Amino acid sequence: MGHARRIASRLALGAALLASAAACGGGGETIEVAAASSLRLVLPRIVEEFERSRPGGGPPFRLRFHGSQLLATQIGEGADADLFVSANPLQAARLLDAGVASRPTVVTSNRLVAAVREDAPWRSVEALAAPGVRLAVGAPSVPAGALAAAAMALLDPGAARGLRANVVTEDPSVRVVLSRLELGEVDAAFVYRSDAAAAPGVRALALPPATPSAEYVAVLIEGAHPRAEALLAFLLAPEAQNLFRAAGFLPAVLRAEAR
Repeated sequence: MGHARRIASRLALGAALLASAAACGGGGETIEVAAASSLRLVLPRIVEEFERSRPGGGPPFRLRFHGSQLLATQIGEGADADLFVSANPLQAARLLDAGVASRPTVVTSNRLVAAVREDAPWRSVEALAAPGVRLAVGAPSVPAGALAAAAMALLDPGAARGLRANVVTEDPSVRVVLSRLELGEVDAAFVYRSDAAAAPGVRALALPPATPSAEYVAVLIEGAHPRAEALLAFLLAPEAQNLFRAAGFLPAVLRAEAR
């Protein structure tokens, strides 16, 4: 889709949304934030803190969460968004390369762990390679799935084979992966440290130290509202970074220093 066509599509979609809101007595414009599903607990708190500490009013924020690949695809096809926060830099790069995004900013990072229930007998990720253990991982196309594959590749070959053989589901987002464990459908789930920390009755098993971290890259989408740009800047502010840290993420400043 060409640049002019994308603009026309977004304008038409915006007009349709405004017309629908008016017909229903709605409040009009919203600022759309599309974010990786692993941010579903912390990002609403950050937006709330942004609005509290940066008064002045303006359109409300509307957050939607899903796998980074799906969100990038939707935005690339014209879905409405002002700000996109991806758990995979490659998905942000897709939109940058397409010319529909700008201002790539690493705002935080996360580590993958193997989550098990608190009363589970396993004490190491290698123990999950035993026959009959049911594992849930992300699909290879989503960040958590790619990181799980990278972690397994760092283990002893026998343990890696056992883990791969025990995978019973590959899911489209880390939220779905965690839900498998919460519902008792699997014995362990490869999820982010922040997800395990927020889930009651769940214990995290460390993966090999050399397992890559997930870097969260935020980009502004063309035509973004100025408040979306202000929120992007706020994601690096101490208030936001403290909230990331409290939720189990790694502060962006610390990641930058580690490079």
